[in-house]
Amino acid sequence: MEKDGFLFEMQRLVIEMDSLADKYGVRDNLMSLVVTGLLEETPDGETKLKAVYSYNLNNREELEEIIDFAQSTYEEPEDEGPDLTNFLDGLGISLN
Repeated sequence: MEKDGFLFEMQRLVIEMDSLADKYGVRDNLMSLVVTGLLEETPDGETKLKAVYSYNLNNREELEEIIDFAQSTYEEPEDEGPDLTNFLDGLGISLN
């Protein structure tokens, strides 16, 4: 049930973030897309996403714009190679 608790807490935070638009009077200028979820494996071995989401978009054009923004700013995590820390432990060799 920890996973459900996490998602309920995230839902509360998303609602709180959304209310900030009204507090600061920016609802008419706000464009946002929030998706936070957990991947779960089904009994069939498939992966499904259990998510909390919120859209503040006026039309499909804004959706495409925010997707384009996410794609253009996303950077793949760098592969740092294998972790040799435990492999070298006890050999008196340091990589620093």
